[in-house]
Amino acid sequence: MKVYDEMSEYYDLIYGDQTDLEFYLREAKNARGSVLEVACGTGRILLKLLEVGIDAYGLDFSQKMLDVLKQKAKAKNLDAKILQANMLDFSFDKKFKLIILPYRSFLHLETHDERKKALLNFKKHLEEGGRLILHIYNPSKEDLEMTNEFHCFEAEDLVSADGLKYHVDWHLHYEPSKRLAHYKVVLKLQHNEFIYNMDIYLTPIKEIGELLKECGYKNIRSYCGFDYYPFNGNCKEVLWIAEN
Repeated sequence: MKVYDEMSEYYDLIYGDQTDLEFYLREAKNARGSVLEVACGTGRILLKLLEVGIDAYGLDFSQKMLDVLKQKAKAKNLDAKILQANMLDFSFDKKFKLIILPYRSFLHLETHDERKKALLNFKKHLEEGGRLILHIYNPSKEDLEMTNEFHCFEAEDLVSADGLKYHVDWHLHYEPSKRLAHYKVVLKLQHNEFIYNMDIYLTPIKEIGELLKECGYKNIRSYCGFDYYPFNGNCKEVLWIAEN
């Protein structure tokens, strides 16, 4: 998506949440083998995996995001093995014990056929018994009522690691007929304002589970959040974990 090229310089300011980091570190360590992060962006998770000695690889569609990742890896003296590619048809000459898609990146896929193609490609790159982890968003009733125009649903005053103060506003416009969530992110930084627009397709949780089964995955489970609580329909952050 073009928007990630546009926001690459400030991505880490906007998406600095570390809520999921310990979960992925734990899963990667338990995998006891190579790990692939799809849509690795600027390396928020991938670089942490490398820092603790995990044989981790990454891919992303945005070259500019990967350029930022390379700069960060160089500063940390880390060897980042990354590929600029689409999740639909990327190809590595190896298989992985674990493939992860953090922060709802799977929901950028527009159609059932695209989602199926991606899941089959992930499966092709998993070792026998390897696992896939998808982070999915389960919209609330309030989210689904934000129709007709953009609605501001969150405003944050934040401070960067080096003490820089900034502000981020989050807006949502939902199109029910397309199950399409339009997000607008407004970053206010040092008297400048940057606006970024992106879309995700709010695929029903049940549909993801059915698609994983259709693609031949086994031991398919869904959880609320990052503490392994079984999915009960009431949480926004959902993890699907499935085995090859």
